[in-house]
Amino acid sequence: MSRQMSLGLFPLGHGHNVGSWRAAAARKDDLLGLDYYVNLARLCERGTFDMIFFAEILYSYEQNGRHCGQLAYPTLDPVVLISAIAHATENLGLVATYSTTYTDADATAAKFATIDRLTGGRAGWNIVTTGADQSAHNFSQREHPEREARYTRAQDYVDRARALWREWPSSAQKRPVLVQAGMSPYGRAFAATVAEVMFTVSRTIEDGRKFRVDIRALIAEKGRDPDQVKVLPGIAPIIASTEAEAKRKEDEFFDLVHPRIQLALLADQFGMDFTGYALDQPLPIDDIMKAPHVVSGARDPSRLIQKIDGQMPTLGAYLRQSSRVRSHQSFVGTPEQFADHMQRWFETGACDGFNILPPVIPGEFETVIDHVVPILRKRGLFRSAYPGKTLRDTLGLTPLAAA
Repeated sequence: MSRQMSLGLFPLGHGHNVGSWRAAAARKDDLLGLDYYVNLARLCERGTFDMIFFAEILYSYEQNGRHCGQLAYPTLDPVVLISAIAHATENLGLVATYSTTYTDADATAAKFATIDRLTGGRAGWNIVTTGADQSAHNFSQREHPEREARYTRAQDYVDRARALWREWPSSAQKRPVLVQAGMSPYGRAFAATVAEVMFTVSRTIEDGRKFRVDIRALIAEKGRDPDQVKVLPGIAPIIASTEAEAKRKEDEFFDLVHPRIQLALLADQFGMDFTGYALDQPLPIDDIMKAPHVVSGARDPSRLIQKIDGQMPTLGAYLRQSSRVRSHQSFVGTPEQFADHMQRWFETGACDGFNILPPVIPGEFETVIDHVVPILRKRGLFRSAYPGKTLRDTLGLTPLAAA
């Protein structure tokens, strides 16, 4: 069989558009109830997706010391959540985020081993070191550890988990699939030693191809097989039957977001206040380069800021651009055009598949399942049935001899 895509769903609240909670179909009670997540998982399984992935947010968005409810993404504990939806699925991979900075390695290993056994080998662990320094106060710590210290701890933490898994009764896939999303030099070095799936940020096909070539080389240097690591950039599709309809829908989604909320999100991204800048003036790149999160290495403006027609965007244009899905790429067009886009990225080596980040849920994801997946299947780019029972089987990874 020829190489085929891997596809995952990353649901976040009512969608990755920061104003998605204002969409007509959004119901606030959904996010704290089980049915919403079960329905999404069943949609994934109907589309033979590899996995559904849940993030973990360990802090509350604030502005000037006050909770900013408009920016809140209500998130349930991801490990508990994948356990709760496991009974409603048979083949779907279930991936949860858990921090190595603010949890205990033994307890985390036990949780994921339990889920992996109970699901017949469908669990995955998205390993994060937690980038937001606001998290420290929620765990009675004065300071958030520096990046190097966090990744050193993460390596020891994963080594400990693997050692424990080797001693315990294992699942059909031996241990959970290990997922990582580090894009910094520290993150890439860590991912090269542990990751089997990488969630990445690539806004252009050239960036995607370069990243995949670089990370595969780094993986090979670590003595691992690069073909055993799937690189999945995030993408937010806005799809309709015609281009004009898709663009109209994009405008509607943009109108869901108030400029004040966009500015707050931008402030959170770079660690600086943007309220004093005019929306019709070019993005203040010189000031951004001095912003705390840029100086610390937590944010890379060259990766986050995309020029428009070769020019630095105005603050207003950048807010519009980033409101769709923050730093990830977005797509606006027809199902056929989206399938073309995915195929081009996949066949030119820019990725091994995609992590779908719907701007508004469930509508945009249902469109992917009903109108895009059939095109990919017809072209031989995506499966029509699951190849096995474990997440490792679905991803096409070589079976493990031991944990």
